[in-house]
Amino acid sequence: MPASAAVSRRQPGWYIPWLFLPPFLVMLTANGLLIHYALSSFSGLTSQHASAEGANYNAALAAARAQAERGWRVSLTFSPTQGLGGAVEATLLDRDGRPLTGADVTVSFIRPTAAGADQAYTLAETGPGRYRADATPRLPGVWDLRLIARHPAGTWQMIERVKVGG
Repeated sequence: MPASAAVSRRQPGWYIPWLFLPPFLVMLTANGLLIHYALSSFSGLTSQHASAEGANYNAALAAARAQAERGWRVSLTFSPTQGLGGAVEATLLDRDGRPLTGADVTVSFIRPTAAGADQAYTLAETGPGRYRADATPRLPGVWDLRLIARHPAGTWQMIERVKVGG
């Protein structure tokens, strides 16, 4: 056999294992992108103290029962004026329809999809059982208004969803 024939020749089908490489590279790239977006987007976490809130769940249920037994009638509205600004108004009535005066009322604007834009306002009593504050949320869109009213007769909490700015 001549010396040139001793040179190794590639076997037929030598490239077949290399055909598996492009699909695996596509899969690894797609997985890398999905991991990046999963870690950089909204985590879904609505509380920084979920463990403590879970441990106090029975107390929260008892407070909700006590609130329902009080029978208060509470309304919360956001009336836009111009731009993103508007008036937050709350009306607090007891079981018999009498106004609840002297309450400490706060309303928090909570952005359901993004942290960092939340704001809280203290409402001033403008009449018997009527509370009001001017508010300007930082961003247009959907907000949860969380009202907490502290009164000598008890505490009331509620959440209303509103759309701000268009």
